[in-house]
Amino acid sequence: MKSIKIIALVAFGLLVGISSAEAQQNQNRGKNMNKAAVETMTAEQKQLIQEQRDRIKEKRELFRASLTEAQLAIFDNNDLTRQERHDALMNSLTETQKALMQEHRESIQESKQAFRNTMTSEQRQQMRSKMQMNRETQGGTELRETVREQRKQRMHNNTGN
Repeated sequence: MKSIKIIALVAFGLLVGISSAEAQQNQNRGKNMNKAAVETMTAEQKQLIQEQRDRIKEKRELFRASLTEAQLAIFDNNDLTRQERHDALMNSLTETQKALMQEHRESIQESKQAFRNTMTSEQRQQMRSKMQMNRETQGGTELRETVREQRKQRMHNNTGN
């Protein structure tokens, strides 16, 4: 009886160890892909991305500054689900705020297109293969989790600078 418990404990330990090692390997694979993508960018592309990030941050701050106290209360209310907060906030926006949001969306699309226009065929192929690898190795939920984690890491890195 005691040997069965020991065998079960060892098997459980191996299972947990293997799954955590696999998760770590998947996480590192994504980081290496991002580093490779950044390394292949020209100085002009890096500068373009940094300018785009700065503009996005500026527009977010402008939008946040335009919110009323009631809208900020909706925005910061953790009792509501994310969708409920979104719906309540969207219903409370003024026409000026809606126009500001639309302008922001259009600006992002223009920025994406400007960056795409600077990409070489090699960079495009690298991006396609990265997207294909993500489709093959991760489900939709896992991909979203990875993206969220990468965003958190970038935010953490940006605040530390």
